[in-house]
Amino acid sequence: MRLRLRLIRGLIAGLAAALLLGLWAWLPARPGEASPLRLQLSGPAQTRFAGAYVAEALDLFSQQGLSATVQPGGPTINPLDRLIQGDTDVAMASSAEALKLRRQGANIVNVAQLIQHPATMLVCRDDAGIHRAVDVRGKRIGSWLQSDQIDLGSWLRQQGMGLNDVQLVQQQANGIDLIEGRVDCATARSNDEFLTILRAGSLQSDLFTVRFGDGNHAVLEDGLYVRGSDLSDHTNRHRLARLLRALAEGWRYSKLHPEEAVEIIQRFAPGSQPEHQSEMLRETLSLMDLERGFGLLNPGDFDRSVELVGLASGDPGGIQAAARGAWSLKPWREARIDGPQKGVLGPAGRHAFAELVDSHWFYSLDLIGTAAFGFSGFLRALQRRYDIWGCFILTLLPAVGGGTLRDLLIGGLRSPPFIFNNPTYLLVVVAVIACGSLLSRLLNEGAPETPWFSKLLSCCDSIGLATFTIIGSWVALEAELGWWWMPICAALTCAGGGMLLDVVTGREPRTFQGEPYEEIAVLGSLVLIAALLIADQVDTLTWPVLVALVLTWWTVFMARMLVVHFHLRSWRPGLSSREPKGG
Repeated sequence: MRLRLRLIRGLIAGLAAALLLGLWAWLPARPGEASPLRLQLSGPAQTRFAGAYVAEALDLFSQQGLSATVQPGGPTINPLDRLIQGDTDVAMASSAEALKLRRQGANIVNVAQLIQHPATMLVCRDDAGIHRAVDVRGKRIGSWLQSDQIDLGSWLRQQGMGLNDVQLVQQQANGIDLIEGRVDCATARSNDEFLTILRAGSLQSDLFTVRFGDGNHAVLEDGLYVRGSDLSDHTNRHRLARLLRALAEGWRYSKLHPEEAVEIIQRFAPGSQPEHQSEMLRETLSLMDLERGFGLLNPGDFDRSVELVGLASGDPGGIQAAARGAWSLKPWREARIDGPQKGVLGPAGRHAFAELVDSHWFYSLDLIGTAAFGFSGFLRALQRRYDIWGCFILTLLPAVGGGTLRDLLIGGLRSPPFIFNNPTYLLVVVAVIACGSLLSRLLNEGAPETPWFSKLLSCCDSIGLATFTIIGSWVALEAELGWWWMPICAALTCAGGGMLLDVVTGREPRTFQGEPYEEIAVLGSLVLIAALLIADQVDTLTWPVLVALVLTWWTVFMARMLVVHFHLRSWRPGLSSREPKGG
């Protein structure tokens, strides 16, 4: 009897345990036990997506502490639609598709750009009489009528034509319409259809080709997009960062072991041709910045895509509005794929900084400062009654000498120095000499000694000092030097030319004799560094960087004007001049 009771109790306990396990499996995953991250690709299994499949096959996702699955795409699958509907977590798509959906209200955000150099191109048959760009007028051009149509339209506009000047034809896959002569030209990807066209043999030496990316006519392809609501969650950002690290490892492994990568792809696509897959892998790797900045979205390239999509849509304003907040580098920065960030600004901040420094208003300040510094040298030449060549040299040195010295010391991207790349600065020097010579004739001899003249010169000099402080700091940042080089380059840019002028004219540099000058540039650069560190936390907006620049410029300008007004002097170290006590 007791044995029966034990058996019945055991059976009931087993049934209860099975029921609980079934309920546990049926219930949705708790926040701490996230379901696998689903990555939706834009095409079927092929080496164009080798990094993802290699990462899955070699458990690189799990090595990053991430559970992830790779979902192949196909002609009937729209990755972004699946993302919006919640059927996937990360979708691969072109910027054109994403921007159009954002204009319709979809909150999708680019978090990485796998293909950084667009692959779309135009391929034309030589036997169709197409040897130059102008020959495509009136020809039949095959297109998928998707983002490739935007690229084609942009290129045609540069050639003085439009889409109405050609016959667009909905093309089939793999370039078969071009190979069989049903179209005169076809759009193709350099890492897919173009390889098939080349293997056709008969067309290989008879092709007219245009790579749209070479002329900035192509929108960005193969970006990774997520829902904006997911991006705002801290845990999801960690998962995305781990996903990017695993994909980077997968692509790097594919580059080092291409044969194994092709074998892995053939497990997922048994009917694929190994030779084609190998060529596709090689070309895809050439479109990626794998060793430096894998997955990094270049904001300037994205802006170009926005412009192209806007023109093609007929609603540039709507696309521009949709582009606000359309990308984020936070997951990429957290992934630290290339190691710690170099300098005080990330890529988004650098892009904003570069745009502001290249703007017309800042360039105008730069030229005013150059003219002010050059005028101080011209006055020195007048005092010494130098000839025209002496006036030119003494005007040139303070105007551009500091920046030239800086560029010579930095080398690399700054070689040759800026003065040789932009003749405008030489024209400013010539203009200063011409205007100075004219003024010297019109003004009385004592005009340069009057208070108003000194105030005007001090004001212009302060404008130049504030502007050159920012430029010198920017050059150090652009050259990827350590942050401590930013104040040094700022000081050298501001005072290097004046020191050269003093050396040439046989004087001790006045800035060494107690008048704060380089110190102000150093102070301004330190203010800029602090402000940029704060601004870099907002990676999709320009205004924080603009505030940093304005704050720096105003700090330097006011500091210089206060020094002049109150005749302030720097602290000078040295032995006390007092007589020693005692006998």
